[in-house]
Amino acid sequence: AGTGYLGMHLARDLSPSRIVLTEMEQGNALGWLTRNVEANRRAGVPLPRLETAALDWRWVEEEERGAEAEGSASGKADGGREGGGCEAAARGPFVAILSEAWELVVGSDLVYNEAGKAMLPRLLGRLLCSRGGARGVSMYYAHTLNRYEFYDRDFFAALEAQGLSYVQAWPQPEGDGGGLGAEGAFSGELFPEQRIVVLRISRAPVDR
Repeated sequence: AGTGYLGMHLARDLSPSRIVLTEMEQGNALGWLTRNVEANRRAGVPLPRLETAALDWRWVEEEERGAEAEGSASGKADGGREGGGCEAAARGPFVAILSEAWELVVGSDLVYNEAGKAMLPRLLGRLLCSRGGARGVSMYYAHTLNRYEFYDRDFFAALEAQGLSYVQAWPQPEGDGGGLGAEGAFSGELFPEQRIVVLRISRAPVDR
């Protein structure tokens, strides 16, 4: 959630029944986020249903290593998971987040380095398994296309590898194809134009 700017605006303007802003604990990032939320509350911003919680993308790797260790001990080739994916049981610190029935996930400009393009799709592969509404959980993600063009291509490929669908939700795309093209808007141009889009990411097939 960074400074909490986006999350606090959503909490103030939409008045959801509950909203949780997440951040990693390393570097006291979660502590600074919590302080910022409290400072805005003291300044009179109405945030009665807003909470902060720890979420570190590296937990995905820790969970996978734990599953592999269990699989080695039990002799299961699948790392001890029965079916994997959404059927895999949450482990360690992931339990607090994945046990919740989230209805919506929101994020903005989260892919800006190697770790982000690799880890965010793996995190969403687990997080969007949450048992929220009848159609499952979706994420609305504001992304700057062509900011790091090769990252876009790799990020979209990693989403698909996790069994996730993505379409352009804003601005409304023209014609078919979800507004991104067959290769996730990768143009191959030397200086491609940057543009901001909002993607809808989901495990279920997405209506276009």
